[in-house]
Amino acid sequence: MRFSVRIFDVAAGTVANLEVDGNDPGAVRAALAAQGHTVLALAPVGRGSAGVRRPFDVLLFCDELRTLLGSGMSLVEAVDTLHEKEAPGIKRQVFAGLQTLLAQGKSLSAALELSEHRFSPLLIASVRASERNSGLEAALDEYTAYERAGRDLRRKIATAAIYPLLVIAFGTLVCGFMLGYVVPRFARVYEDFSQSISWPTLALLRVAGFVDAHALALLASAALAACTMILAYRQGRLQPVLLHLLARWAPVRRRLRTYQLARLYQTLSMLLRGGFALGDALPLAQSLALDPTLQEQVVRARARLAEGQRLSKAFHDCGLTDIVTLRLLQVGERSGNLAHVLAMIAQAHRNEFMLFVERTSRVAEPLILMVVGMLIGALIVLMYMPVFDLAGGI
Repeated sequence: MRFSVRIFDVAAGTVANLEVDGNDPGAVRAALAAQGHTVLALAPVGRGSAGVRRPFDVLLFCDELRTLLGSGMSLVEAVDTLHEKEAPGIKRQVFAGLQTLLAQGKSLSAALELSEHRFSPLLIASVRASERNSGLEAALDEYTAYERAGRDLRRKIATAAIYPLLVIAFGTLVCGFMLGYVVPRFARVYEDFSQSISWPTLALLRVAGFVDAHALALLASAALAACTMILAYRQGRLQPVLLHLLARWAPVRRRLRTYQLARLYQTLSMLLRGGFALGDALPLAQSLALDPTLQEQVVRARARLAEGQRLSKAFHDCGLTDIVTLRLLQVGERSGNLAHVLAMIAQAHRNEFMLFVERTSRVAEPLILMVVGMLIGALIVLMYMPVFDLAGGI
């Protein structure tokens, strides 16, 4: 059997990914250990690391670690406790890797960076900053608050989208049933007087005949499309495509930019509180921007900061602020409480984005329901139109 292995070479201090042959995982681990390597991750080929990342809840890990550290445990004791309480599985493997790296004298930030689970660069940077001032608990609190705010926002968006998606799915199923089963039966009734059928009804009958003749192929295509979308969603490929399509509509593009600005300001606030300099915090915050235009603006702002400009002027000149945000940044610079001001700006942007989501969902729900109802009603009217014509001719 062939295994995909991620190893840490203690002598060289490097991490590498290999593919090796072996009878079982234990034998592979033993062979690599004999060569002086530390195995960070091991999985049969075909079960990539993507499967390792999903079940591991980083927010729960940070919460539990913060609780154990707050109870008086040392870092090593806390990680040992988390490892021992887990049943055999992916989470236990991740904790075992952290145990090994900490036992070798690595700092927590280095252990997170070398771990088989790809921890967020933002978490690693926050922990690294906290190691300078022994503020690990505060850094974990900041990160969990940041992640929880993001999760709450995504949860609200998903909740707002559930009802419209259910209406669309139900309408699609009803229309498919009518076109594939009901309308073809009506078509047999109208065979004897096809000359008197209006062209809209005739077009509907031909569409229904096509659906009836190719029902299995259409069902297979629909199932394949659904599976493809689910797989793309789990691999994180569907979201960028949807965002790109939505961003073509100017109102949505503006609100998506508002959401990304909220992430940018919140990240800067968290990193500044953790002890990062502004010039070091901006590159990490820049990576959170999904819009290439926004990324370019942040790059230009970094260049202006390097030239000695204030944050407020650099952001304003690069189009990253409005008048209210500009004034708030100037106040934060004068008072020396820039991190708090950045958090306030981020909260204002999040509130603005959520207001847009709520208003859009309230308008979209009745509109979608009306469109689906009109579509189903049109199918029914077109089906019965020849009957109405016959009744009028009697």
